[in-house]
Amino acid sequence: MRAFDADRKTYAPERLLAFSDAVMAVAITLLVLDLKLPEGVSDADLGAILRGSLHGVGVYALSFVVIGLFWMGHHQQFSNIRRVDGPLMWLNLLFLMAIGLIPFATSILSDHGDALPTMLYAGVLVAACLVAAAMWGYARRDPALMPADVARSVRREGLVTPLLTALVFALSIPIAFFWSPAAGQWTWLLALPASRAAAWLDN
Repeated sequence: MRAFDADRKTYAPERLLAFSDAVMAVAITLLVLDLKLPEGVSDADLGAILRGSLHGVGVYALSFVVIGLFWMGHHQQFSNIRRVDGPLMWLNLLFLMAIGLIPFATSILSDHGDALPTMLYAGVLVAACLVAAAMWGYARRDPALMPADVARSVRREGLVTPLLTALVFALSIPIAFFWSPAAGQWTWLLALPASRAAAWLDN
């Protein structure tokens, strides 16, 4: 336990969780604002316009799922983090800052097809994963924040999972740059097994 624990204030996490839920809800709602048709579309052109919008809808669906997964991961984290302190609240703010950038990165990825939007989108997700790992790593060292009865396997999984996921998105950046944006985006599918790797290793 840290030497300054006696003088350090900790807080119940309810307000942090309510604020975090609100920010993620706003971020996930902002995604839909880019899904709009041009003005003055005729009935004859509507089918072609909708077909041309499929890429944007796909990027919207991707980001909706991504933010939803971050929300579920955050919820799972704070089922084991029972108290918060000042540094942990700052880390949570940085996490929410990264989440708030996802609609911006989504809009760019939807409108442009070269490597930079893919790299930017992946970079935002790397940042979110790394801050999520930092929150967990900070809390798990402190019994005032994470109780000692949290299993060792849970402590390890909570750190390894976001780090492996960050690695997948980080690897997609040079792949998109040196190979192709599509190849970089297909790499993101590896985040699914990466997110489960820590749990599989414990079985």
